[in-house]
Amino acid sequence: MGILKVAVLGLGPSVKLFNPNDFDISIGVNDIFRYFQTDAIVCLDYERSFTSDRLKIIKESTPKKLYSQIANWDYLPNFEYIKILPGYPDKKINLSLDGYWKSFCSPFVAAQVAFKIYHANEIHLFGVDLINHPRLDKTISLKIRDHFQILEQELLKYDVQLIVHGDGLLKK
Repeated sequence: MGILKVAVLGLGPSVKLFNPNDFDISIGVNDIFRYFQTDAIVCLDYERSFTSDRLKIIKESTPKKLYSQIANWDYLPNFEYIKILPGYPDKKINLSLDGYWKSFCSPFVAAQVAFKIYHANEIHLFGVDLINHPRLDKTISLKIRDHFQILEQELLKYDVQLIVHGDGLLKK
């Protein structure tokens, strides 16, 4: 079996570097359909968290699956419930557990969906820049970076590469 390349799309500036033709599957977050029509969406926030224009985009999106731990999205025909594990992965991650580790951004869970559900061999991050985010300060952004580093180490145990595109905080 060949390498399955999955793109995980956040909403930061480097999402513009994404070329859908280069990937087998794409997983976006929240209102990603304003930029790209992805195969799946991960949405971890309540409807009330979104402005009306963003919420409209999410509701009108047509991915094959919309993954969330919030059962209130279940009225959408493509909804699939995912279980979020308690706490944050500040020291290590065990991807064999039933559930998904959380951080402070949806692409973190989307990367795990790429691994656990779609069996990606390569997970490419676009738009996960963590710079100039309206709701993330420097301390939280650095914590997200640490979580992604822990996730990357765990993915390597399964020979899965986590590849960052763009020049954001996750770039090495």
